Amino acid sequence: MLKNIKVGVKVKWLNKPWAGVVREVLGSRVLVLLNDGFEEWEQISQLITVDQTKDKENSEIYDSKNEVKHIEVRPLRTSEIDLHIENLFVHWQQIPKEKILERQLAALKEEYQKCMKDKTDELIVIHGKGSGILKENLIQFLKQTNNTRYEEMTNGKYKQAAIKIYFQ
Repeated sequence: MLKNIKVGVKVKWLNKPWAGVVREVLGSRVLVLLNDGFEEWEQISQLITVDQTKDKENSEIYDSKNEVKHIEVRPLRTSEIDLHIENLFVHWQQIPKEKILERQLAALKEEYQKCMKDKTDELIVIHGKGSGILKENLIQFLKQTNNTRYEEMTNGKYKQAAIKIYFQ
């Protein structure tokens, strides 16, 4: 049985004391607006609707229709590519400067196609902080693609130096 989790539904985490309202559903992941005003992405398998929770908590005897059922969801498949030229090519110093961006974009496109073929859920593309030329070209490429969504990674270890692509 699939969970009835859609935009606007109140949900609760199975193993955490958090609750909120679904803002977005993307494949097997859900963006939840928490009661404290923050947003959190979570796997559908880790959430239950508040109605299901109420039935289980408020009733000592409940029939199998109201029983909380867990579904097995495959683990999230995430890939990462670092587009710094020194991470792509061993002898990068021998590449003419005017060809470096071209090589970086070719590596991006190759990894993107591999992720599409392998049905990857997310691809983290590390572009670095530099002058922003690589980032601009990356975003231009992503605007031409279908069935993907992306966001700049502003927190964590990447801090404005990476973009996360979500495949649908």
